[in-house]
Amino acid sequence: MSHELVEMKKVGFVVLATLLLFACKKEDSKKVEFNALPFSSIVSDTLEIDSVHMNTFFSNPTSLFTIDDSLILVFDDNRSDKLCHFIHTKGYVVKSFGEWGRARGEFILPQGLSLSKDKEACCVYDYNTQYNVCFSVKEALGGGNPVQDVIRMEEVESEQPVEHRFYQVLALSDNRFLGFGNHPENRIQIFNKSKMLATYSDFPVLDEKEENNRSVWGNLASFGVSPDEKHIVITTGIGAAFEILSLTGEEISHKLVKGFYAPKYSIAQGAVPTCVIVCPETVVGFNALHVANDCFYAVLAGPEERYNEILKFDFDGECVHRYCLPSDIVYINCMTVDKGRLWAFVENKDGEIKLIKARI
Repeated sequence: MSHELVEMKKVGFVVLATLLLFACKKEDSKKVEFNALPFSSIVSDTLEIDSVHMNTFFSNPTSLFTIDDSLILVFDDNRSDKLCHFIHTKGYVVKSFGEWGRARGEFILPQGLSLSKDKEACCVYDYNTQYNVCFSVKEALGGGNPVQDVIRMEEVESEQPVEHRFYQVLALSDNRFLGFGNHPENRIQIFNKSKMLATYSDFPVLDEKEENNRSVWGNLASFGVSPDEKHIVITTGIGAAFEILSLTGEEISHKLVKGFYAPKYSIAQGAVPTCVIVCPETVVGFNALHVANDCFYAVLAGPEERYNEILKFDFDGECVHRYCLPSDIVYINCMTVDKGRLWAFVENKDGEIKLIKARI
C-alpha cells in the first residue's frame, strides 16, 4: 500500500471519528438527566400577602397581566359571559371582552391570553378553529369593537406545509407571534398575519418514545417569553423539566434544559397525535409560569405537592430563591410580577379563588 494511500486513510479516519464524536455530543446534549431540586438549600422567604376583595367570581383564571399600576388583565375560560376581564387593583371589573360563539372573533376552544410588549394589543388562539384573534386594549377599555384582527392560520403563507394546531400562542412585537405545538418539524413557529417567518423543531428527550416525548413538552406544559423577547421558557406539567431557548430576532436556539422528575403518564385513548395524560403515578411538575427579563418564576409541585411555593430561576437554570405563601393557600392558578410586586390568583382550603398581592 502506498504512503499516500495510508495517509489518506488516516485523514479519513480522523475526519470520521471527529464527525461521530460531534454527533454523539450533540445527541448526548439532548438527553435529560433528572435530579430533584434541593429545596432545603435554596434561600427562602415567606411572603406577607394582601387579599383583594373582588366584586365578581373567577373559577379558572389561567393568565394574568398588569396593564398599569391600577389595572390588571385576566383570562378565565370557565365563565359563561366573557373570557377576558380588566380588573382595577381595588377589586372591581372595569370592562370584559372576548365572546363565546362561532362568529368572526369568537371562540369555541380558546387556549389562553397573551399581551403584546407595548401592552396595546392582546391575542387569544382558538384550538378548534385555528384562528388567532387580536384585540385592541384601547378599544376594549373604551367599549368599542375590540377585535383588531383575526388571523386564519390556514391562510398564513409558508415555504413548506406546517401544522397550525398550537397549545399556546404568544404575542411578539411588530405584529408577530410565537406558536407552540408538538409537530416534529415545526415545534415552535414565528409568524405574522400573512407569512411564516421561522420554525424551530428540536425537542429535548425526556422520554424515549418520540411521540410521547413531544406530547410531554406540549400537553399541560407552560410557555413564556421575556418582555425583551430574548428568552423563551417552556416547562412541563407531567413530570418536571424546563427548557430555556434564546430568541434573537427570528432565530430560536437551544440554551439549556433541566430535568427534576421523569414523566410518568397514561395515553389518552383515540387521540391523534398521541396525547399523554395524568395517571396515579404522575409527579406533577410546573405551572403558573411567569417570565421576566432576567429570570422566570414558576410553581413546582413535585412529589411533596408544593402548590403554594413560588420558585425563581435565573437564565442559567439555577434556582435562586423560594417564596412560600401562607399554608391556607393550596394552589396558585396564575401569577405575574411587575415592579417588585406579585399579583396572583390562588385557591384556599375552602375552595375559594381570590386575587392576592405581595412584595417579592
